Amino acid sequence: MARSGPWFAGLLAIALVAFWPTYLSRATSESSAYIHLHALTATMWMALLIVQPMAIRAKRLAWHRAAGRASYVLVPSVLVSIVLLAHSRMQGLAGEAYAIQTYVLYLQVSLAVVFTLTYALALWTRHTTALHARFMICTGLTLIDPVVIRLMFWVAPTPAWNYQWFTFGLTDLALVLLIWLERHSRTGRGVFPAMLGVFVLLQVPALFLLTEAAWWQAFAGWFASLPLT
Repeated sequence: MARSGPWFAGLLAIALVAFWPTYLSRATSESSAYIHLHALTATMWMALLIVQPMAIRAKRLAWHRAAGRASYVLVPSVLVSIVLLAHSRMQGLAGEAYAIQTYVLYLQVSLAVVFTLTYALALWTRHTTALHARFMICTGLTLIDPVVIRLMFWVAPTPAWNYQWFTFGLTDLALVLLIWLERHSRTGRGVFPAMLGVFVLLQVPALFLLTEAAWWQAFAGWFASLPLT
């Protein structure tokens, strides 16, 4: 698990490419403060996922602990940025644009739920390295979908199929690969299978468009009506 840093560095590099056309190339002129906040906090989280395992490998435990303490502020900031960005993007929409945004809202909420859950479990198991490291990796897996799907939209802006089938499949495949790689590990082997179940469970409503159901539309309407942005 201490070797995960370069993989997240690679994901960060892909994110820079994926967000270039829609954000980085026009960040100063067309982006809202909510987008800037979310971009900053998400990037900082990816940086933390790179620094922490590298600090472990370099035997810089003080650096690892300092990054861990910083997460106490960073994680709430990430979650606040998700909420504010999601809310701001629903304002003033109607018709098809609103329907699309209610779907996007589910993606944002479900990934925020997984991110919060895995981080909370990482904190709870912080004295058991085998469990803590695996849950921290799972927080980073929530970034695969938002990064890769933007890259796909850049290549083909008008899809004929739901790109979430690919991005969610890629996330699940990463978990399956991790399960196989650590099949002989004596401790912590249950984390990735359990989290694969959580990921798949929360992916189902988006893949099968259950977000069109009345229960989700009611929640989206209530959320959009809140005085947040």
